[in-house]
Amino acid sequence: MLDTIAQFLSGKYFLVYLVVFLGKLTEVTLASLRSQLIVKGQRYIGALIAMFEYLIWIIITANVLTGFAEDPLRLVLLTAAFALGQVLGSILEERLALGNVMISTVFMNSDKALIAESMLREKGFSMTRFEARGMDCSQRVVLNLTVKRKNINCVKRMIKDADSSAVLSMTPSVQMDGGTMMDKVKPYK
Repeated sequence: MLDTIAQFLSGKYFLVYLVVFLGKLTEVTLASLRSQLIVKGQRYIGALIAMFEYLIWIIITANVLTGFAEDPLRLVLLTAAFALGQVLGSILEERLALGNVMISTVFMNSDKALIAESMLREKGFSMTRFEARGMDCSQRVVLNLTVKRKNINCVKRMIKDADSSAVLSMTPSVQMDGGTMMDKVKPYK
């Protein structure tokens, strides 16, 4: 093992190590992104990513399996890249914000619910409003919206500006059939 570390530091195998680490990191990042996209209904994008993911997997696996017994540092780099790739894949998917989410908001005050509804509709969001009863049978107003994930923060800000005590619940929406959803929402603050 000490020989392997000395070789690494001397640069003899540096390119191999770099290819193993970056290749595995990229492959696992793509795998993580692909699986999340498929679960969220983005099958064709997921399939396209799978092609690149598998190609990288073949290259990296062939590289690591050749001579891994004499060079265990490759396995260490492979496993470290695997773990980091999981994190990077989820961060990348979050930044891309593909897909939709259903936001259900419960208001304790009907006047504040009306303000939130008006603000949201003015910005182009469609929603369903209905009356409900709370645990103690008190009157509540519920707004349900299905929005693109990239608009979540905008919707949350508008709701909280109208009523800071509103209760929001968000659920990934894999499929939507019918209804109205704006592609471009008017900016808010």
